Amino acid sequence: MSYRVMGENLFASTALALVASLMAASATQAADEPAEVETLIVTANKRAENIQDVPMSVSAVSGDYLEKVGIGNVTELSRFVPSVNITQSNNNRNSTIFVRGIGTSGTNPGIESSVGIFIDGVYIVAAGPIQSNLQDISTVEVLRGPQGTLYGRNTPVGAINITSREPSQDFEAMVTVRAGDYKDRSIGGYVGGGITEDVSARLSVWASGRDGYEKNLSGPEVNNIDQYGFRGRVKWKPNDGLKANFIAYYSYIDSACCTAETLNASGVGGIATPGFLAAAAAIGRPFRNFDDKDHIVDDDAPGDNTTKVYGASFTVDYDLPMDHTLTSITAFNGYEDNIKNLAADMLPQVTTVPFGSNQFLRSEGYSQEFRITSPLEQRFSYIAGVYLFSQGITYTTRTAIGPDANRVLPPAPGRRFQVGDFSTFYYTQDTRSAALFGQATFKLTDVFRLTGGLRYSKDNKDSYLISDVNPTATPAARTVFSVNRLGDVSRKEDKVTWLAGAQFDVAPDVMVYALAASGYKTGGFNARSAAPGVPVEFGPETSLTYELGVKSVLLDRKLILNADIYSMKLSDFQDSVLNPLTGTGFIVSNAGDRRVRGVEADATLRPIQPLTLKATLSYMDSEFTDYSAGQCNNLGSVPVGTRPGTCSFTGLTPAHSPEWTYSLVAQWEAPLGDTGLDWYVNGDLSYTGSKFQEATLDPRSFQPSVTLLGLRAGISSPNGWRISAYGKNLTDEAYFVQKTLQPLNAFISGGGTAAAAGFVGWYAPPRTYGVEASMKF
Repeated sequence: MSYRVMGENLFASTALALVASLMAASATQAADEPAEVETLIVTANKRAENIQDVPMSVSAVSGDYLEKVGIGNVTELSRFVPSVNITQSNNNRNSTIFVRGIGTSGTNPGIESSVGIFIDGVYIVAAGPIQSNLQDISTVEVLRGPQGTLYGRNTPVGAINITSREPSQDFEAMVTVRAGDYKDRSIGGYVGGGITEDVSARLSVWASGRDGYEKNLSGPEVNNIDQYGFRGRVKWKPNDGLKANFIAYYSYIDSACCTAETLNASGVGGIATPGFLAAAAAIGRPFRNFDDKDHIVDDDAPGDNTTKVYGASFTVDYDLPMDHTLTSITAFNGYEDNIKNLAADMLPQVTTVPFGSNQFLRSEGYSQEFRITSPLEQRFSYIAGVYLFSQGITYTTRTAIGPDANRVLPPAPGRRFQVGDFSTFYYTQDTRSAALFGQATFKLTDVFRLTGGLRYSKDNKDSYLISDVNPTATPAARTVFSVNRLGDVSRKEDKVTWLAGAQFDVAPDVMVYALAASGYKTGGFNARSAAPGVPVEFGPETSLTYELGVKSVLLDRKLILNADIYSMKLSDFQDSVLNPLTGTGFIVSNAGDRRVRGVEADATLRPIQPLTLKATLSYMDSEFTDYSAGQCNNLGSVPVGTRPGTCSFTGLTPAHSPEWTYSLVAQWEAPLGDTGLDWYVNGDLSYTGSKFQEATLDPRSFQPSVTLLGLRAGISSPNGWRISAYGKNLTDEAYFVQKTLQPLNAFISGGGTAAAAGFVGWYAPPRTYGVEASMKF
């Protein structure tokens, strides 16, 4: 055993002994103190309710809890929420939120999200903003299952509802600083209070940065990230019957994002074939990265990706007669992702011209919502409203062939690429949407209630798309790049979504419910280059869920236990299928049906005052029920689908669908002797079962199960300061959040006229550690 390992074991043993002695003393002091679990107030039903009274599968955490345990973004939080996973691959735009194994990547801007993001009641137009810092947050709510009635479009499998803290007349301020390995650094805080008797304001700011988690053999830094932002809120409350909130925010992310690892290079289906190695050596770019899971990559031209997230909203709540409330939300939000240099091939060869290959996306949305809300206490309570939405998207790409694009295309003697040949793609989309919605609950008795809801949505989309190459492009470039001057396209659709449910109070703190609900994701156009004559339009995706659940507060309010069992069907899911005109290449289309069944549970237990235990569990049984013409993978798939050259996935488990996930968090907080201080320790464990990470279920995309451990310990003062030390992924597990085929393989020689093989994967964070301090004023 090395001296380093012996030293680490000695330090750990000493720390555990100290913690054990402090816990024993604290337990004795707290033996007679009452212990209760606090419940949260949420707005999942667009009104303030105790989460235990909401008859749906919803998990929520408070901003105070996020600050105490050091969770800085929703991606980290998803480890501790049942049936939720958030990933990012080669740029911020390619962020995906999975709920119950279903999600939509931002790779194709023409495909709407399957999980809606709402911040302070406003629908956010892209998934990328989910990667921003969580600063000065009141609650984060995760709603699982279709939210088609109250939330509307593009929530067929769920929604994430984030609410920031509202200003008050009391002065509040906090500053937090953090420092860790990989040159991790962060500072953030907020300040707020009354300005006049009826006006209060709040300002939140943050800035953070770190080096990349990977070493690059070719030299330039990769995967480092810096970001900053602010949110300002002003509240005007001239009397008890009127309240207005103005919110504005902006955040900026700058990253060398995101170089992937070459997976199993020398294995079956790996890139390092004799032909590839010889071709790479011949151009003076020998391949060296044979090991994976070591956080070492080899990329000559790392990505350069900047992201802007911005928006503003004005919300007015006005009290009407009979205790009704009229709410108006006027909002604008935008997302701009500028990939100045795409981390494309993940190799030490210049396959595309550095900074000559780029992508740009701007998506901006305007919305207006009016709703009327009745008192919750009356026998017949309801919410009704109208929602108007418009969105503009501009997406452009440029790919220029570099000097190391060394593949020679057939037929003999071969066609070679010409340096500087390029393709361009231009896409715009204007969306206009309108909806009427209502949801009502009728109390048949004091303990039995029925709920029903309807929403009618109408969407219009007008798009323009054109792909082209430079006039002097060689036949090789024209073989790989598409030329398609399609121009204007448009579509219209409307949809009715609904909800029906019942809830019964078995006991004062135990409620059971049954729920059926439908969801809807709009159709659209393939916002990626496609050959002439290839259909670019696809239809809507719909969902239907049945759910039974229980919400309970037990053991003299020491235990909260919530659980549900569900079955969800996704019809006409949007995926890539074989081009029916050419028999080669795949397009976005409505591919078939899939279903997912499962059990979800989360619990919080506080057996004694110092100790709090939190646990989550998810079991998921997912299957393609009708997917007979999908894209085959190129590693052993047998094309026996219903169309020539396709594969049938019917009966198989979709990607990103682990059977089991669970987490456990234990927190001990108690007085530190007679010092007047408190001390605390927080340990966490999360497990994610094995899964495929690529839609074709390619064996190379298989990710084994992962167990992660974390620890945080610190002291706090009644005066408002807190200091802690933390470690994440303590066992230094090397695993991947996303995997895919070798990018740009059509340009890279695998020997002769063959394209390169191979697979790549994007790393999750390795073991990290640091210290954090905060002060409240």
